[in-house]
Amino acid sequence: MNSIVIGAYWGDEGKGKIVDLLAADSDWVVRFNGGDNAGHTIVANGTQVILHILPAGVIQSKNVAIGPDVFFNPKTFFADYDAVVKAGFRISGKILLDERAHLIMPYHVALDAGGAASGKLGTTKRGIGPAAKDKASRTEDITIYDLISGNFKDKVKAVVAAKAFELEKCGVIKGGSEKEISAYAAGIHAECSKYAEKIMPYVGSCAYVLNEALAMGETMLLEGAQGSLLDIVHGTRPYVTSSNCTAGGAAANLGVDLRKFKVVAIAKAYPTRVGEGEFPTELGSYEDAKKEKKGERLTAAEKKKAVDGDLQLLGKWIRQDGSEFGATNGVDEWVITKIDVLSGKPFKAAVAYEKDGRKTTRFPFQLKGWKPVYGKKEYFWQQMTEKEKSAAVENGYDALPQGMKDYIRDMVAATQIPVSIVSIGPERGMTIIKDVLKRTKAYLQ
Repeated sequence: MNSIVIGAYWGDEGKGKIVDLLAADSDWVVRFNGGDNAGHTIVANGTQVILHILPAGVIQSKNVAIGPDVFFNPKTFFADYDAVVKAGFRISGKILLDERAHLIMPYHVALDAGGAASGKLGTTKRGIGPAAKDKASRTEDITIYDLISGNFKDKVKAVVAAKAFELEKCGVIKGGSEKEISAYAAGIHAECSKYAEKIMPYVGSCAYVLNEALAMGETMLLEGAQGSLLDIVHGTRPYVTSSNCTAGGAAANLGVDLRKFKVVAIAKAYPTRVGEGEFPTELGSYEDAKKEKKGERLTAAEKKKAVDGDLQLLGKWIRQDGSEFGATNGVDEWVITKIDVLSGKPFKAAVAYEKDGRKTTRFPFQLKGWKPVYGKKEYFWQQMTEKEKSAAVENGYDALPQGMKDYIRDMVAATQIPVSIVSIGPERGMTIIKDVLKRTKAYLQ
Protein backbone atom coordinates (compact mmCIF):
# COMPACT_ATOMS: atom_id res chain seq x y z
CA MET A 1 0.00 0.00 0.00
CA ASN A 2 1.13 3.59 -0.60
CA SER A 3 2.17 5.35 2.61
CA ILE A 4 3.00 8.81 3.91
CA VAL A 5 5.49 8.76 6.80
CA ILE A 6 5.44 11.83 9.03
CA GLY A 7 6.83 12.75 12.44
CA ALA A 8 4.39 13.26 15.31
CA TYR A 9 6.57 15.67 17.32
CA TRP A 10 9.31 18.20 16.55
CA GLY A 11 11.38 15.85 14.40
CA ASP A 12 14.07 13.34 15.43
CA GLU A 13 11.42 10.64 15.89
CA GLY A 14 13.51 7.98 14.14
CA LYS A 15 11.81 8.28 10.74
CA GLY A 16 14.97 7.30 8.84
CA LYS A 17 14.99 3.74 10.13
CA ILE A 18 11.25 3.27 9.53
CA VAL A 19 11.40 4.69 6.00
CA ASP A 20 14.35 2.41 5.26
CA LEU A 21 12.33 -0.54 6.60
CA LEU A 22 9.13 0.27 4.68
CA ALA A 23 11.04 1.11 1.51
CA ALA A 24 11.56 -2.60 0.93
CA ASP A 25 7.93 -2.83 -0.25
CA SER A 26 7.90 0.41 -2.29
CA ASP A 27 8.90 1.21 -5.86
CA TRP A 28 9.37 4.91 -5.06
CA VAL A 29 10.51 6.82 -1.97
CA VAL A 30 9.81 10.56 -2.20
CA ARG A 31 10.97 13.43 0.02
CA PHE A 32 8.17 16.01 0.10
CA ASN A 33 9.35 18.85 2.36
CA GLY A 34 12.17 20.51 4.27
CA GLY A 35 15.77 20.84 3.23
CA ASP A 36 19.21 19.85 4.45
CA ASN A 37 18.34 21.20 7.89
CA ALA A 38 16.95 17.72 8.60
CA GLY A 39 18.80 14.44 8.74
CA HIS A 40 17.77 10.81 8.65
CA THR A 41 20.12 8.30 10.29
CA ILE A 42 19.99 4.79 8.83
CA VAL A 43 21.78 1.69 10.10
CA ALA A 44 21.80 -1.14 7.55
CA ASN A 45 24.07 -4.19 7.44
CA GLY A 46 26.00 -2.76 10.38
CA THR A 47 26.77 0.47 8.50
CA GLN A 48 25.46 3.90 9.50
CA VAL A 49 24.60 6.48 6.85
CA ILE A 50 23.24 9.97 7.58
CA LEU A 51 21.23 11.54 4.75
CA HIS A 52 20.24 15.21 4.74
CA ILE A 53 18.44 15.57 1.41
CA LEU A 54 18.44 12.26 -0.48
CA PRO A 55 15.40 10.10 0.41
CA ALA A 56 16.21 7.12 2.64
CA GLY A 57 15.06 4.64 -0.03
CA VAL A 58 18.25 5.26 -1.97
CA ILE A 59 20.00 2.82 0.41
CA GLN A 60 17.84 0.02 -1.01
CA SER A 61 18.32 1.15 -4.62
CA LYS A 62 14.71 2.32 -4.90
CA ASN A 63 13.52 5.04 -7.25
CA VAL A 64 13.72 8.28 -5.27
CA ALA A 65 12.42 11.80 -5.83
CA ILE A 66 12.87 15.21 -4.24
CA GLY A 67 9.67 17.22 -4.49
CA PRO A 68 8.97 20.88 -5.36
CA ASP A 69 8.54 22.02 -1.74
CA VAL A 70 12.02 20.82 -0.77
CA PHE A 71 14.67 23.52 -0.41
CA PHE A 72 17.53 22.10 -2.44
CA ASN A 73 21.23 22.56 -1.76
CA PRO A 74 23.14 20.84 -4.61
CA LYS A 75 26.31 20.65 -2.52
CA THR A 76 24.48 18.62 0.14
CA PHE A 77 22.81 16.44 -2.50
CA PHE A 78 26.14 15.31 -3.93
CA ALA A 79 27.63 14.91 -0.44
CA ASP A 80 24.76 12.53 0.40
CA TYR A 81 25.27 10.68 -2.88
CA ASP A 82 28.98 10.23 -2.19
CA ALA A 83 28.31 9.10 1.40
CA VAL A 84 25.96 6.35 0.19
CA VAL A 85 28.49 5.07 -2.33
CA LYS A 86 31.37 5.31 0.16
CA ALA A 87 29.35 3.24 2.65
CA GLY A 88 29.19 0.45 0.09
CA PHE A 89 25.60 0.79 -1.09
CA ARG A 90 24.75 0.60 -4.77
CA ILE A 91 22.57 3.33 -6.29
CA SER A 92 20.69 1.74 -9.16
CA GLY A 93 17.22 3.30 -8.98
CA LYS A 94 16.06 6.48 -10.69
CA ILE A 95 16.71 9.86 -9.05
CA LEU A 96 14.21 12.63 -9.81
CA LEU A 97 14.72 16.27 -8.79
CA ASP A 98 11.68 18.48 -9.27
CA GLU A 99 12.41 21.49 -11.45
CA ARG A 100 10.22 23.67 -9.20
CA ALA A 101 12.29 23.02 -6.05
CA HIS A 102 13.94 26.18 -4.77
CA LEU A 103 17.70 26.46 -4.46
CA ILE A 104 19.46 27.32 -1.24
CA MET A 105 22.01 29.83 -2.46
CA PRO A 106 25.26 30.72 -0.63
CA TYR A 107 23.81 34.12 0.31
CA HIS A 108 20.86 32.36 1.97
CA VAL A 109 23.28 30.55 4.29
CA ALA A 110 25.16 33.79 4.99
CA LEU A 111 21.93 35.69 5.73
CA ASP A 112 20.71 32.87 8.00
CA ALA A 113 23.93 32.97 10.02
CA GLY A 114 23.91 36.75 10.34
CA GLY A 115 20.20 37.47 10.59
CA ALA A 116 18.23 38.20 13.76
CA ALA A 117 15.82 35.28 13.27
CA SER A 118 18.63 32.76 13.48
CA GLY A 119 19.32 33.41 17.14
CA LYS A 120 15.73 34.03 18.21
CA LEU A 121 14.32 30.91 16.57
CA GLY A 122 17.30 28.61 16.99
CA THR A 123 17.62 27.84 13.27
CA THR A 124 20.18 25.39 11.89
CA LYS A 125 21.77 28.22 9.87
CA ARG A 126 21.42 26.19 6.66
CA GLY A 127 19.69 29.01 4.78
CA ILE A 128 16.21 27.46 4.83
CA GLY A 129 14.39 30.50 6.25
CA PRO A 130 15.88 33.06 3.83
CA ALA A 131 15.25 30.70 0.90
CA ALA A 132 11.63 30.28 1.99
CA LYS A 133 11.30 34.05 2.29
CA ASP A 134 12.46 34.44 -1.30
CA LYS A 135 10.07 31.70 -2.42
CA ALA A 136 7.18 33.59 -0.85
CA SER A 137 8.29 36.88 -2.42
CA ARG A 138 8.04 35.29 -5.92
CA THR A 139 10.49 37.81 -7.37
CA GLU A 140 13.80 36.87 -5.73
CA ASP A 141 13.48 33.08 -5.75
CA ILE A 142 15.73 30.77 -7.78
CA THR A 143 14.67 27.24 -8.70
CA ILE A 144 16.40 24.15 -10.05
CA TYR A 145 14.87 25.09 -13.41
CA ASP A 146 16.65 28.45 -13.25
CA LEU A 147 19.95 26.73 -12.45
CA ILE A 148 19.89 24.61 -15.61
CA SER A 149 18.43 27.28 -17.87
CA GLY A 150 20.34 29.75 -20.01
CA ASN A 151 19.38 32.79 -17.94
CA PHE A 152 20.84 31.65 -14.61
CA LYS A 153 23.63 34.22 -14.65
CA ASP A 154 21.24 37.12 -15.29
CA LYS A 155 18.83 35.83 -12.62
CA VAL A 156 21.58 35.66 -9.99
CA LYS A 157 22.79 39.14 -10.88
CA ALA A 158 19.28 40.60 -10.57
CA VAL A 159 18.54 38.90 -7.26
CA VAL A 160 21.87 39.89 -5.69
CA ALA A 161 21.26 43.50 -6.77
CA ALA A 162 17.80 43.42 -5.17
CA LYS A 163 19.29 42.05 -1.98
CA ALA A 164 22.26 44.43 -1.84
CA PHE A 165 21.03 46.38 1.19
CA GLU A 166 20.18 43.22 3.13
CA LEU A 167 23.53 41.63 2.25
CA GLU A 168 25.41 44.76 3.27
CA LYS A 169 23.50 44.96 6.55
CA CYS A 170 24.55 41.41 7.45
CA GLY A 171 28.14 42.04 6.45
CA VAL A 172 28.10 39.73 3.44
CA ILE A 173 29.23 42.59 1.20
CA LYS A 174 30.83 45.82 2.28
CA GLY A 175 30.30 49.22 0.70
CA GLY A 176 27.52 48.15 -1.66
CA SER A 177 29.02 49.69 -4.78
CA GLU A 178 27.78 48.46 -8.15
CA LYS A 179 31.21 46.98 -8.86
CA GLU A 180 31.25 45.04 -5.59
CA ILE A 181 27.70 43.79 -6.06
CA SER A 182 28.54 42.63 -9.59
CA ALA A 183 31.68 40.85 -8.37
CA TYR A 184 29.76 39.09 -5.58
CA ALA A 185 27.06 37.97 -8.04
CA ALA A 186 29.72 36.64 -10.41
CA GLY A 187 31.24 34.61 -7.56
CA ILE A 188 27.86 33.16 -6.61
CA HIS A 189 27.18 32.22 -10.22
CA ALA A 190 30.56 30.52 -10.56
CA GLU A 191 30.04 28.55 -7.34
CA CYS A 192 26.55 27.31 -8.22
CA SER A 193 26.73 26.86 -11.99
CA LYS A 194 29.26 24.02 -11.63
CA TYR A 195 26.35 21.86 -10.43
CA ALA A 196 24.06 22.61 -13.38
CA GLU A 197 25.41 20.00 -15.77
CA LYS A 198 25.74 17.38 -13.02
CA ILE A 199 22.09 17.55 -11.92
CA MET A 200 20.55 18.01 -15.37
CA PRO A 201 20.00 14.25 -15.98
CA TYR A 202 17.90 14.05 -12.79
CA VAL A 203 15.60 17.05 -13.34
CA GLY A 204 11.90 16.57 -14.14
CA SER A 205 8.38 17.13 -12.79
CA CYS A 206 7.26 15.10 -9.78
CA ALA A 207 3.58 15.81 -10.41
CA TYR A 208 3.69 14.13 -13.82
CA VAL A 209 6.18 11.34 -13.13
CA LEU A 210 4.72 10.26 -9.78
CA ASN A 211 1.10 10.30 -10.93
CA GLU A 212 2.05 8.26 -13.98
CA ALA A 213 3.81 5.78 -11.69
CA LEU A 214 0.74 5.53 -9.44
CA ALA A 215 -1.51 5.01 -12.47
CA MET A 216 0.74 2.12 -13.54
CA GLY A 217 0.32 0.47 -10.13
CA GLU A 218 3.76 1.32 -8.76
CA THR A 219 3.89 1.72 -4.98
CA MET A 220 5.07 4.85 -3.25
CA LEU A 221 6.36 5.97 0.14
CA LEU A 222 6.32 9.70 0.86
CA GLU A 223 9.00 10.67 3.37
CA GLY A 224 8.59 13.72 5.57
CA ALA A 225 11.31 15.73 7.27
CA GLN A 226 11.02 17.38 10.69
CA GLY A 227 7.70 16.75 12.49
CA SER A 228 4.09 17.90 12.62
CA LEU A 229 4.73 20.34 15.48
CA LEU A 230 7.21 22.17 13.23
CA ASP A 231 4.65 22.64 10.44
CA ILE A 232 4.59 26.23 9.14
CA VAL A 233 0.80 26.39 9.68
CA HIS A 234 -0.05 23.88 12.42
CA GLY A 235 3.20 23.95 14.41
CA THR A 236 4.17 25.74 17.61
CA ARG A 237 4.86 29.11 16.02
CA PRO A 238 7.14 30.97 15.80
CA TYR A 239 9.51 28.06 16.46
CA VAL A 240 8.61 26.17 13.30
CA THR A 241 10.21 25.27 10.01
CA SER A 242 9.44 26.88 6.64
CA SER A 243 7.33 24.18 4.98
CA ASN A 244 4.36 21.88 5.51
CA CYS A 245 5.23 18.75 7.52
CA THR A 246 1.78 17.13 7.64
CA ALA A 247 0.30 14.37 5.51
CA GLY A 248 -2.01 16.85 3.80
CA GLY A 249 1.03 18.94 2.97
CA ALA A 250 2.67 15.91 1.36
CA ALA A 251 -0.20 15.46 -1.07
CA ALA A 252 -0.49 19.16 -1.84
CA ASN A 253 3.26 19.62 -2.29
CA LEU A 254 3.61 16.73 -4.72
CA GLY A 255 0.27 17.04 -6.51
CA VAL A 256 -0.86 13.49 -5.66
CA ASP A 257 -4.20 12.19 -4.35
CA LEU A 258 -4.15 11.81 -0.55
CA ARG A 259 -6.88 9.16 -0.75
CA LYS A 260 -4.42 6.74 -2.32
CA PHE A 261 -2.15 6.81 0.76
CA LYS A 262 -2.13 5.41 4.27
CA VAL A 263 -0.74 7.85 6.85
CA VAL A 264 1.88 6.45 9.23
CA ALA A 265 2.98 8.76 12.06
CA ILE A 266 6.25 8.10 13.87
CA ALA A 267 6.02 8.68 17.62
CA LYS A 268 9.20 8.24 19.60
CA ALA A 269 8.38 6.67 22.96
CA TYR A 270 9.49 9.93 24.58
CA PRO A 271 9.25 13.32 22.82
CA THR A 272 12.31 15.50 22.31
CA ARG A 273 12.76 19.00 20.96
CA VAL A 274 15.82 20.51 19.30
CA GLY A 275 16.45 24.25 19.41
CA GLU A 276 14.39 27.06 20.88
CA GLY A 277 10.73 27.00 21.91
CA GLU A 278 8.59 25.88 24.84
CA PHE A 279 8.70 22.22 25.94
CA PRO A 280 6.34 21.67 28.93
CA THR A 281 7.42 18.06 29.67
CA GLU A 282 11.15 18.84 29.47
CA LEU A 283 13.30 16.93 31.96
CA GLY A 284 16.01 19.31 33.14
CA SER A 285 16.78 22.40 31.09
CA TYR A 286 17.79 23.09 27.50
CA GLU A 287 20.79 25.12 28.64
CA ASP A 288 22.09 22.19 30.69
CA ALA A 289 21.45 19.78 27.83
CA LYS A 290 23.54 21.91 25.47
CA LYS A 291 26.55 21.47 27.76
CA GLU A 292 26.35 17.67 27.69
CA LYS A 293 28.91 15.81 25.63
CA LYS A 294 28.37 12.78 23.46
CA GLY A 295 29.73 9.66 25.13
CA GLU A 296 29.20 10.83 28.70
CA ARG A 297 27.54 8.26 30.97
CA LEU A 298 25.75 8.55 34.29
CA THR A 299 27.38 6.93 37.29
CA ALA A 300 25.55 4.23 39.26
CA ALA A 301 24.90 6.77 42.01
CA GLU A 302 23.40 9.25 39.52
CA LYS A 303 21.18 6.53 38.04
CA LYS A 304 19.88 5.74 41.51
CA LYS A 305 19.07 9.42 42.04
CA ALA A 306 17.21 9.43 38.71
CA VAL A 307 15.19 6.36 39.72
CA ASP A 308 14.42 8.06 43.05
CA GLY A 309 12.93 11.08 41.29
CA ASP A 310 15.69 13.41 40.09
CA LEU A 311 14.09 14.54 36.81
CA GLN A 312 17.14 16.43 35.57
CA LEU A 313 19.30 13.30 35.83
CA LEU A 314 16.49 11.19 34.33
CA GLY A 315 16.42 13.49 31.31
CA LYS A 316 20.20 13.27 30.98
CA TRP A 317 20.04 9.46 31.21
CA ILE A 318 17.41 9.25 28.46
CA ARG A 319 19.39 11.62 26.21
CA GLN A 320 22.54 9.53 26.66
CA ASP A 321 20.91 6.15 26.02
CA GLY A 322 18.92 7.54 23.11
CA SER A 323 21.89 9.35 21.54
CA GLU A 324 19.76 12.51 21.47
CA PHE A 325 22.36 14.82 20.05
CA GLY A 326 21.47 16.80 16.97
CA ALA A 327 21.48 15.34 13.03
CA THR A 328 -2.38 18.30 12.60
CA ASN A 329 -3.01 15.00 10.73
CA GLY A 330 -5.42 12.20 10.08
CA VAL A 331 -3.25 9.26 11.16
CA ASP A 332 -4.01 5.61 10.33
CA GLU A 333 -1.25 3.95 12.36
CA TRP A 334 1.47 4.81 14.86
CA VAL A 335 5.03 3.59 14.63
CA ILE A 336 6.77 3.77 18.04
CA THR A 337 10.55 4.22 18.00
CA LYS A 338 13.28 4.17 20.68
CA ILE A 339 10.99 2.58 23.27
CA ASP A 340 13.97 0.48 24.36
CA VAL A 341 15.63 3.67 25.65
CA LEU A 342 13.01 3.90 28.42
CA SER A 343 13.90 0.44 29.73
CA GLY A 344 14.94 0.49 33.39
CA LYS A 345 13.71 4.06 33.91
CA PRO A 346 10.45 4.64 35.85
CA PHE A 347 8.34 7.44 34.35
CA LYS A 348 4.86 8.90 34.08
CA ALA A 349 3.07 10.20 30.99
CA ALA A 350 1.63 13.70 30.61
CA VAL A 351 -2.14 13.48 30.10
CA ALA A 352 -3.11 17.18 30.03
CA TYR A 353 -1.81 20.77 30.30
CA GLU A 354 -2.61 23.38 32.94
CA LYS A 355 -2.30 27.17 33.07
CA ASP A 356 -3.86 29.79 35.35
CA GLY A 357 -6.32 27.29 36.76
CA ARG A 358 -7.38 26.09 33.31
CA LYS A 359 -6.85 22.49 32.26
CA THR A 360 -6.98 21.06 28.74
CA THR A 361 -6.26 17.77 27.00
CA ARG A 362 -5.73 19.61 23.70
CA PHE A 363 -2.29 20.70 22.52
CA PRO A 364 -2.11 24.49 23.04
CA PHE A 365 -1.10 26.67 20.09
CA GLN A 366 1.14 28.83 22.31
CA LEU A 367 2.92 26.60 24.84
CA LYS A 368 4.41 29.37 26.99
CA GLY A 369 3.19 29.14 30.59
CA TRP A 370 1.47 25.77 30.23
CA LYS A 371 2.55 23.06 32.67
CA PRO A 372 2.15 19.30 32.18
CA VAL A 373 -0.35 17.29 34.19
CA TYR A 374 0.98 13.77 34.71
CA GLY A 375 -1.16 10.68 35.09
CA LYS A 376 -1.05 8.70 38.33
CA LYS A 377 0.25 5.53 36.67
CA GLU A 378 4.00 4.88 36.67
CA TYR A 379 5.47 2.79 33.84
CA PHE A 380 8.49 0.53 34.20
CA TRP A 381 10.09 -2.51 32.57
CA GLN A 382 13.50 -4.10 32.86
CA GLN A 383 16.21 -3.66 30.22
CA MET A 384 15.81 -6.29 27.49
CA THR A 385 18.82 -8.48 26.75
CA GLU A 386 19.92 -8.97 23.15
CA LYS A 387 18.51 -12.51 23.35
CA GLU A 388 15.15 -11.19 24.53
CA LYS A 389 15.12 -8.59 21.73
CA SER A 390 15.80 -11.27 19.10
CA ALA A 391 13.06 -13.44 20.57
CA ALA A 392 10.61 -10.53 20.42
CA VAL A 393 11.46 -9.91 16.76
CA GLU A 394 10.77 -13.56 16.00
CA ASN A 395 7.74 -14.13 18.24
CA GLY A 396 6.07 -10.75 17.91
CA TYR A 397 4.20 -8.32 20.14
CA ASP A 398 3.33 -10.79 22.90
CA ALA A 399 7.03 -11.28 23.68
CA LEU A 400 7.52 -7.63 24.68
CA PRO A 401 7.80 -6.75 28.40
CA GLN A 402 4.45 -6.25 30.10
CA GLY A 403 5.28 -2.70 31.23
CA MET A 404 6.09 -1.74 27.65
CA LYS A 405 2.79 -3.19 26.43
CA ASP A 406 0.94 -1.30 29.18
CA TYR A 407 2.47 1.96 27.94
CA ILE A 408 1.55 1.17 24.33
CA ARG A 409 -1.99 0.17 25.35
CA ASP A 410 -2.56 3.47 27.14
CA MET A 411 -1.14 5.44 24.20
CA VAL A 412 -3.53 3.64 21.84
CA ALA A 413 -6.47 4.26 24.17
CA ALA A 414 -5.63 7.96 24.48
CA THR A 415 -5.22 8.55 20.74
CA GLN A 416 -7.69 5.96 19.42
CA ILE A 417 -5.07 4.97 16.82
CA PRO A 418 -3.46 1.50 16.70
CA VAL A 419 0.27 0.77 16.46
CA SER A 420 1.72 -1.17 13.52
CA ILE A 421 5.47 -1.23 14.30
CA VAL A 422 7.56 -1.08 17.48
CA SER A 423 11.27 -0.29 17.14
CA ILE A 424 13.54 -1.62 19.90
CA GLY A 425 16.95 -0.69 18.47
CA PRO A 426 18.65 1.33 15.72
CA GLU A 427 19.34 -1.64 13.45
CA ARG A 428 16.85 -2.48 10.70
CA GLY A 429 16.30 -5.96 12.19
CA MET A 430 15.45 -4.72 15.69
CA THR A 431 11.83 -4.09 14.72
CA ILE A 432 8.65 -5.76 15.96
CA ILE A 433 5.96 -6.16 13.32
CA LYS A 434 4.37 -9.55 13.97
CA ASP A 435 0.94 -9.24 15.65
CA VAL A 436 1.52 -5.57 16.60
CA LEU A 437 -1.37 -4.12 14.60
CA LYS A 438 -3.65 -7.04 15.49
CA ARG A 439 -3.01 -6.74 19.24
CA THR A 440 -3.17 -2.95 19.43
CA LYS A 441 -6.38 -2.82 17.37
CA ALA A 442 -7.85 -5.09 20.03
CA TYR A 443 -7.17 -2.35 22.61
CA LEU A 444 -9.75 -0.22 20.79
CA GLN A 445 -12.55 -2.75 21.03
